[in-house]
Amino acid sequence: MIEAAIRDHLATGEPAVSAVVRRNIPPADQIRQMIQQVLDTDINPSEAEHGGVVGLIDVKDNVVYAQMGGGRQGCGMADITLKYGIGDILDVTDHASGRNPYFTPAKK
Repeated sequence: MIEAAIRDHLATGEPAVSAVVRRNIPPADQIRQMIQQVLDTDINPSEAEHGGVVGLIDVKDNVVYAQMGGGRQGCGMADITLKYGIGDILDVTDHASGRNPYFTPAKK
């Protein structure tokens, strides 16, 4: 039911967080600490099982900048996971570089 509600809301194109809530968001340093804790305790242990990692690059204007590495670098679903699965997170990973990215675009 929760997944259906999230998908229904995403289909509307409306922001996931209202303007009122956004005005009351904590400062970037506090957000950075909270996100790093979630990455360290909830996300990266699972990512490590698949050879991947998600790194916190920065938090600016209530937007999180994250970088994927290891088995998640080049993952075709990375952008979908970050934007629709989590929220206003921008992936700054160079998914085409690295020794063995998950996905490499076809040569033209």
